[in-house]
Amino acid sequence: MTALADAPSRVEPRSGALSGTRALVRVALRLDRFRTIIWAASVGLLVLMSMNALNTRYATPESQQARATLISSPAATALAGPGYGLDDYTIGAMTANEIGLWIMIPVAIMALLAVTRHLRAAEEDGRLELVRSAPVGRDAPVVAGLVAAFVATLAVGLVTFAGLVAGGLEVTGSAALAGGVVMVGFVFAGVSAVASQLTAQARAASSLSMAVLGVTFLLRAVGDVRGPQSTSVLTWLSPFGWAQATAAYVDTRFWPLAIGLVVTAVLVGVAFVLVGRRDAGTGLLPERLGRPSASPRLTGMVALTSRRQLGAILSWGTGIVLMGGFVGLLAGALVDFIADEPSLADMFPTGPNGAAAGALALYTVFLAVTTGAYAATALGAARAEEVATRGAAVLALPVSRWRWLGSQAAVAGVASVLIMLVTGLVMGVTAASSLDGGVDVAELVGAAAVTLPAVGCMLGLAVLLVGLAPGAFGLIWAYVTYVFVVGLFGALLPDGADALSPFAYTPQLPAEPMDWAPVIVLTLVASSLVVAGLAAFRRRDVIG
Repeated sequence: MTALADAPSRVEPRSGALSGTRALVRVALRLDRFRTIIWAASVGLLVLMSMNALNTRYATPESQQARATLISSPAATALAGPGYGLDDYTIGAMTANEIGLWIMIPVAIMALLAVTRHLRAAEEDGRLELVRSAPVGRDAPVVAGLVAAFVATLAVGLVTFAGLVAGGLEVTGSAALAGGVVMVGFVFAGVSAVASQLTAQARAASSLSMAVLGVTFLLRAVGDVRGPQSTSVLTWLSPFGWAQATAAYVDTRFWPLAIGLVVTAVLVGVAFVLVGRRDAGTGLLPERLGRPSASPRLTGMVALTSRRQLGAILSWGTGIVLMGGFVGLLAGALVDFIADEPSLADMFPTGPNGAAAGALALYTVFLAVTTGAYAATALGAARAEEVATRGAAVLALPVSRWRWLGSQAAVAGVASVLIMLVTGLVMGVTAASSLDGGVDVAELVGAAAVTLPAVGCMLGLAVLLVGLAPGAFGLIWAYVTYVFVVGLFGALLPDGADALSPFAYTPQLPAEPMDWAPVIVLTLVASSLVVAGLAAFRRRDVIG
């Protein structure tokens, strides 16, 4: 009896909070190996192309100072950064000021999506519950997801450092710039880890993390305009501000990176605390229960998809429209800078309508690419619905595959049209006010409309990946990054570097005259990609 009574005290715990971590980390790294290679290769190629373009285009001190004049404008400061070293502008300062931020943003997206994929998405579709039935601790999946994101971020950081050094830049500044890229990725991995504990769906976790990214970008933009060279409090509320405060190649300093590492540690600690305060399959934020029966307005796939994507449409749309209005307000200041230094006009699309038209044409492309990124996100949500087996449940009803995926593409396409048209209208109104009526509002609405076939090509590629190669859907983000870089920095890149970007063939209104031929061709290409994606989806297996 005594031995029997003492038996429970000798039984070892089945598992600790971190049991099984090593195995889960190996699985996560293996699952992400191709994604990591693609991201690292894409960023490395971007750095090398950018370095080659800068060294070729700005080979003289005079041309470098002309570029510095442009970067000191409010519009460029908002979109690029605080502008260190403008008094004696060098290729290194140019790289840190103008290219560094556009490496950090895709790396942040990569990291937050990786964590969401390994945490909330795996839990939502039931895989994590199956894993937890083995001797796997409560905190092990969090560690595995974070390690996968950290390793991918470090890989991209190392490739970035190698590309900068290979481009002829000094080692210390390159380490600071690459360190800033890594730090930003770490911070948003931590943000995603916390968001994955707050929400019950992967889509909501990703949207929450992307919203944080957008807010921090705006904080840095407004802060840098208000206080140049990181002197505004708003700039210091953003991880992008901390990364750029390293002042790489100018007054290189590493201590701002410590802020990001401390914030990352705090976010990871919060994620560990929160995961122990909720049940598996749930989030800490309360979920609003739906009605017992659906409203007549929700009958049909288009209505259901519109309701499901409404949050993403509003968040992306609001951000893009606000950026368009911000660019319009700063148009007058940008024109003054170009007037003071005529050589700056070579950096914008040229045409008979003057410097303002060229600048607004360039930023319209930037906004259109951002709208294309929204479209890719919308199709990513459709892929997530399939992975979570909710797509198979809908397809078990009298719903065809064409109708299911076509509804996702149609809603994303209509939302993209509305976002760009409203953005063109707002940018036109604000630009007309800042230029004292020197811009035709209708022309800017037309300029936004002309970019829609190119946005449609990005949407069509996303549909094609969902239908033909769903496992490689992450490639769409590498393509979005490529299109963005060649759209914003096309004048700096070698000839032909923009050949795969649909925006390379779009008339850049209002700087250039209208040309209907490429618009019609791009529309046909976009339609063909969507149809090909729907046809491929009809023929492949669906996760169920």
